[in-house]
Amino acid sequence: MSNDSTITLQYPIEKEEYIKLFSLSPMIRKLKYFVIVADILLTVISYFFVQFVSAFRLKEEMVLFDLDFFIVCTISFFILCAYTLYKYKKIINKQGEEYYEERYSDECIFNLEYDKSIGEFLIKNRNQKLPADNQMKILKTERTLFVYWRKDMKGKMSLIPRYGDSDHVSKLNVILNDLQLRKKVKFKETPNKI
Repeated sequence: MSNDSTITLQYPIEKEEYIKLFSLSPMIRKLKYFVIVADILLTVISYFFVQFVSAFRLKEEMVLFDLDFFIVCTISFFILCAYTLYKYKKIINKQGEEYYEERYSDECIFNLEYDKSIGEFLIKNRNQKLPADNQMKILKTERTLFVYWRKDMKGKMSLIPRYGDSDHVSKLNVILNDLQLRKKVKFKETPNKI
């Protein structure tokens, strides 16, 4: 790698920013939708089970739609969703904290290198290469860039602060301009308060 095509950034990783990075990762977001679908299935199965047991006990024909019971099930569904999403968020935050402590408690400075000639990131702390291709997605907030590569279990993630000294900001702008010229990387603006 030639020095003039390589840009090196060194910066600290903040715990709160890493937890946001973790909770917004594509795999974790898929799990969130899985939890909601599981809540829907649990509510529907419970509704029909109670209807079946009620009809069997009273020796009557099963009623598929009972308005009063449907309203109770709908309210139960929203309560169940609120509870499971609350627990889900707590679990994800705890898991993000554990990953942060595991990866960055000893290393306070994160080393990221970008090679403009081949369009590739190198995370020096983990010795991982991330090509700037169509599998990369960057979420922009006011303070941070959340970088995700791939959406599956083997996906990688990183973050780059948008603030810092003038050298850091100018290097970051050069990287962003190069990524936008390549037109393979997906960018998405997100609100800072997530």
